[in-house]
Amino acid sequence: MKKQRAFILILDMLAGHWVKDSIAPATKLPPVNVLDYSEAGLLPAFKDTIDKGVFVHAWNKGTCNTPHGQKYLASGTYKSKSVPGVDPYWKMLEGADCETILSACKKSFPEGKVAGFGSDAWMQSGWWKAPDCTMGWGSYYSDLLTSQHCFKWMLENPDWNMALLYLAQYDKTGNCPLYKKDAKYTEDKHHSIIELDKYLWLVKKFLQEKGWWDETYLFIGSDHGCHYGCDVAVKEGRKRGIPEKDLQNYCSNHQDPYDCYVWDFKKNKASKTKSDCARRVTFMVSGGKLPRKYHGEKINYGEIIDFAPTIASMMGIKFKSDGKPLI
Repeated sequence: MKKQRAFILILDMLAGHWVKDSIAPATKLPPVNVLDYSEAGLLPAFKDTIDKGVFVHAWNKGTCNTPHGQKYLASGTYKSKSVPGVDPYWKMLEGADCETILSACKKSFPEGKVAGFGSDAWMQSGWWKAPDCTMGWGSYYSDLLTSQHCFKWMLENPDWNMALLYLAQYDKTGNCPLYKKDAKYTEDKHHSIIELDKYLWLVKKFLQEKGWWDETYLFIGSDHGCHYGCDVAVKEGRKRGIPEKDLQNYCSNHQDPYDCYVWDFKKNKASKTKSDCARRVTFMVSGGKLPRKYHGEKINYGEIIDFAPTIASMMGIKFKSDGKPLI
């Protein structure tokens, strides 16, 4: 069998798609999300990945916060004996009782090396602990430096079989404007996703220049989206003292309820159109290893728990989960 590898890129709080016909007044574009911003020509790296890969309209049907979302991505199940306690961010980490895609990869291919890089909470003690190398830093550690540590390890271990890179800084774009003129990375949603596109370009460029691209599957996922232009965002904005005139340009975080409705700002009330924007996760498959027959394919419905089994299916990894492989 020809050499194959998997590079897994996890991007925190990144909405993959949005409710149809929704337009943000500040940008005259759909609210910030991967698919619509790619089609608008603002995300060249994501656009190229969609054109040469598979895009899934995917949903987190469980709890839309980071500890749960990382578990769903890594384990392919909504169920686990590990449940949130008083502090959900840490009680979840006391025991990952489900097999993860990283550990399953090592079992299936013990000769290949598997590593993970990202935030400490989900790496050393969490769902992305890797068999051969795990490196984690404090919350919102530099995405650039995290990427460089990952690349350095890959260069030192050219026999790598699976590498996971978790970038956390985009998660800081909660309770912020959708658009702010000349905003810096993580200050608003609009400019931040454009900056995030550069990190995807960096990953792809690195794999291509080192000669690994043609034997690599690229899997891109996120744990949850955020609330914008819905009843939850308006309620949170008012609670935080956001002026009424600025609510159309305000993004809250991903607090519950996760099932929400598009807000009609003219009538100043919730519409009957479901938004569920915090549930709209990113799920993409690309890479030089992906056969051309899949290029440009869009899957109308998938779930976050389908992420790990899709990786397992394509890599030939033995893996039990509640999700299903989509390719």
